[in-house]
Amino acid sequence: MLFSTQVSAQVEEEHLYDGVDYRWYWNANLGIVVPDDDIRLNEAQVLDLRLGKHLNENWAMEFEVMRDEYDFDIDFDLKHYSAAFNVLYTNHDPLWKPYFLFGVGAIRSDARFPDIQENDLVVNLAVGGSWYFTGNGVRIRAEARSRLDTNDSDLPGQDGFGDGQFTIGIIVPIGD
Repeated sequence: MLFSTQVSAQVEEEHLYDGVDYRWYWNANLGIVVPDDDIRLNEAQVLDLRLGKHLNENWAMEFEVMRDEYDFDIDFDLKHYSAAFNVLYTNHDPLWKPYFLFGVGAIRSDARFPDIQENDLVVNLAVGGSWYFTGNGVRIRAEARSRLDTNDSDLPGQDGFGDGQFTIGIIVPIGD
């Protein structure tokens, strides 16, 4: 009896690492933002939270909320908040899971000096991957993203239509 339980657990674990995990998952990511054409990497931090699920062997969907804050060494206090729907195309290689991401949503810009708040369309294009970290499907996730928005003002960090984001995070499946 003990042997059959051990074999069953081993088969489930092998299947988890080789196949598609169809459970809902949550994902938290931290990283940096490279605003528009500014290459300084210490100017903006980003945090995003996602809820997702694989729909079939290759396609997954995610709902995402994001917040970032820009400093520019002058206490500029520019913040962005966004909500987006992402679609991922994933290759379920046994060693890692590379993916392409396309997303669309809304982004809110909130600047203190001058006092400006704007809502704009946002499009996300990304490549990334995840690697198994512990049992039960917990994975580490890394992503490079181009965040394209329709905001083109004269404010620092808002003077173009795209920002680069580089994040690392953790994916945790929900349930058994």
